[in-house]
Amino acid sequence: MSPNFRAVIFDMDGLLFDTESIARWAWKQALENHGYVMSDNFYNEFVGRDLSWREKILKKRYGESFPFASVTAQRIKIGDEREMREGLPVKAGVLDILNKLNNLGVIIALATGTSRIRTIRRLTNAGIQQYFPTIVTSEDVAEGKPAPDIFLEVSRAINVVPLQCMVFEDSSVGVEAAFKAGMCVIMVPDIEFPSPETARLAYRVLSSLEQAGELLDELFEEIIEEKLI
Repeated sequence: MSPNFRAVIFDMDGLLFDTESIARWAWKQALENHGYVMSDNFYNEFVGRDLSWREKILKKRYGESFPFASVTAQRIKIGDEREMREGLPVKAGVLDILNKLNNLGVIIALATGTSRIRTIRRLTNAGIQQYFPTIVTSEDVAEGKPAPDIFLEVSRAINVVPLQCMVFEDSSVGVEAAFKAGMCVIMVPDIEFPSPETARLAYRVLSSLEQAGELLDELFEEIIEEKLI
């Protein structure tokens, strides 16, 4: 497999940062405060999805009168307060892989369902914003993951064809979106274990980004050889 990769696109939440534990807690707390209950299995249906999809599934579960705007606002408020109070851990292997790609001269971009303002805040607080000159969020496209829109928009923004883009994703819907976009996708599961169907869409499933070093050596072999000449 040697399509001459030129770019790597990262998801953010659950991949670069350990955000899902706080997000799950905040959704459960906000729902409880409004008189609703959310199980862990139901929350797993949220992973990787944008707000428009979450509104649809919540209203399907709890009825059209469900106060989505109020619950979401509270969820963001208490989640952000906890995030700022406790900090947001960077996942193991993130800095190594970003440095490696940067040293190789590979184009790095971000594709996330999180809002732009919260994305910039997280990257800045972690001191890794300089690695991501191109950021595309669900606010920039018509449909969020699992539609391929967000990855195709990144491809357009960085002027690299999908076949030459590699994607790192933690969610099943993210893997599906990248696959639909015609990109090579590596899955690094967070709280959601991939189904056999999802695993078949991924080029490789890793237990953490710490395992990505050897894989990058394999997939960017041509660039590495050029650097050594």
